[in-house]
Amino acid sequence: MDKKRVAEIVIVGGLIVFAIKLLAYIISDSIALLSDALESIINIIASIMMFISIRVASKPPDAEHQFGHKRAENVSCLIEGLLIIIAALLIMEAGLSRLFTPVELTQVDIALIVSLSATGINAGLSYFMLKESKKNESMALEGDSKHLLSDVLSSGGVVLGLFIATLTGWFVLDSILAIIMAVLIGKMGIDLMRKASTDLLDHSCPEVEVKVRELLDTQKGFVEYHELKTRKSGDTVFVMFHLCVDGKMTVNESHDLTERLERMLEEKIPGIDATIHVESEHQMCEGRTEEEDDQLNYRARSLHREHGPKE
Repeated sequence: MDKKRVAEIVIVGGLIVFAIKLLAYIISDSIALLSDALESIINIIASIMMFISIRVASKPPDAEHQFGHKRAENVSCLIEGLLIIIAALLIMEAGLSRLFTPVELTQVDIALIVSLSATGINAGLSYFMLKESKKNESMALEGDSKHLLSDVLSSGGVVLGLFIATLTGWFVLDSILAIIMAVLIGKMGIDLMRKASTDLLDHSCPEVEVKVRELLDTQKGFVEYHELKTRKSGDTVFVMFHLCVDGKMTVNESHDLTERLERMLEEKIPGIDATIHVESEHQMCEGRTEEEDDQLNYRARSLHREHGPKE
């Protein structure tokens, strides 16, 4: 399914969930359920931001953004993590406000049933988004999926705790649960921000590098390759490396070789954008040790014997 369509479904679902959770709070007067409803407001804001980021990321490259707008999803994920932490702080504050002055709750059984229905909707939306994020390799969808998962976990803990509080009369559990959920949710927000920051800082992609090396090692027509670098932007991994070729190879021949290799890599590894810099084995030998020179010369001679002299 298209990422924008997924985002639209999640926004509508978030509005429904918020209305249900607000009803659960009105019925019970539970601070834990109020905290749950407050988190849903942030969920809605985050989903709207996710929708905007996906639209921006889908724009083609332009003069000012020659590598595209994919990083918009990373920025969205980073802000989602921040919003999760804000939600955790709001829940913490609400829990602490009643920790030493617990309030007896009313009609908790009905409120819990209402809250569970909202939790079920969020669980379904979270699974749906996680599945679609893997299909589309979307950081924004993954971030919002984990955001909703944090809501599901906190809601489940709140429902269980309030059920125990109703049976035992220990209404202080209402506040204790809110504080525990705030800590767990805050950790999830920090983890999400860390992951988004990693991609924004041009972190390498070791798993892609392994695949590129495996494919290049099966190819012929060049002496060696080096300076392999990778970086991820949205759902695209940019791959760059230097290719050492026979010094007698013509410009057209080297161009055809790099075109073939780039096309082969992009076909075998979906989602990459390969760029190859060509240099001769003589250029490669500059600054190398005598042993490294001997190895390169041996490979160059082997290449010459295999393909014959260039005319």
